[in-house]
Amino acid sequence: MSLVVDCHAHIRNPDHGEPEGVLDAADRAGVDKIILCSLGREWQAFPDVAVLEQANADVALVVEQYPDRFMGMVYLSADEVDTGLEHLERYVANGPCRAVKLWISQFVDDPRMNPLFDRIVELNVPVMQHTWIKATGNLEKESTVWHGINRMHRHPELKMWLAHCSGRWEEVGQIIAPYPNLCVDIAGGEPEAGMVEYLLRYLGPERIFFGSDIPGRSFVVQMSKVTSADIPEEHKRMILGENVMRWIRP
Repeated sequence: MSLVVDCHAHIRNPDHGEPEGVLDAADRAGVDKIILCSLGREWQAFPDVAVLEQANADVALVVEQYPDRFMGMVYLSADEVDTGLEHLERYVANGPCRAVKLWISQFVDDPRMNPLFDRIVELNVPVMQHTWIKATGNLEKESTVWHGINRMHRHPELKMWLAHCSGRWEEVGQIIAPYPNLCVDIAGGEPEAGMVEYLLRYLGPERIFFGSDIPGRSFVVQMSKVTSADIPEEHKRMILGENVMRWIRP
């Protein structure tokens, strides 16, 4: 049985049985490990220090309670660089988190984040960057694939995956193909036929990660993008867990 690792999961509150509910759903779906982030107990586009403190403390608590099942991401913001640097030391260098989560408080190529990315590269931890290209228009500081490419030019050694395939997977595979450290997760959205096959054509099997975006989405529905794809079983194993685990430090 291959290892299944969800690279994209959220938690709002570590209390009231929420982590246990996620684990119960994971057990039923056959998901072995979950890479977890928090955007705070009440999501805000521009989190202040208090929100970042609560979010990262919540993730650390869950990871420490269930270290065999959860791996943590530390949530950072360009508006709070000093706090971010301190959290990288507390939760990554000296704590249980093994990746970084960035959402919509900044474009990922925002130069204010250069000190954060300098330290991220030194620590050799990957970044999951929320990205979309929306027909209805993006949010104020919602990154696109192009912001991700700009960041890779500034930090070519960075390991980053673009959440949601930036929303337009038909284009993103071709756009990021020349950047070997820039990958995609397939979390969120509907399980459209041909999605994984198309991404494989341009990115190869190593640069695609399975993610669910739970609790907003279902483990099983998001896994079906991979399990139903007309691709070799070896490639399914890579996408479902092996790829992201190569990026996550011990």
